[in-house]
Amino acid sequence: MDKPYIISYDLDNPGQKYDQVEKIIKSFGGAYIKIQGSVWLVRNSLSPEDMCTKLEQALDKNDCLFVCELVKNYQGLATDDQWKFIRENIFS
Repeated sequence: MDKPYIISYDLDNPGQKYDQVEKIIKSFGGAYIKIQGSVWLVRNSLSPEDMCTKLEQALDKNDCLFVCELVKNYQGLATDDQWKFIRENIFS
């Protein structure tokens, strides 16, 4: 069953493989949107553990990663297009 998640990360020196992290997130399938520099909302059938395991391939020991299931209780500042995508694809 697809669920909504937030993925947040900090890639510290020396490795900073942002392109590889983005490619891995997009490979999860389902819906995804990058809403801030290192913050994504995704909806897919993977568990947080599965996503972390896949993302660890692109992370160094000094990088940080957070994956958490979301509930439909949110607020913030985003573009109209981002809100539309979130409503239709993340919290559908």
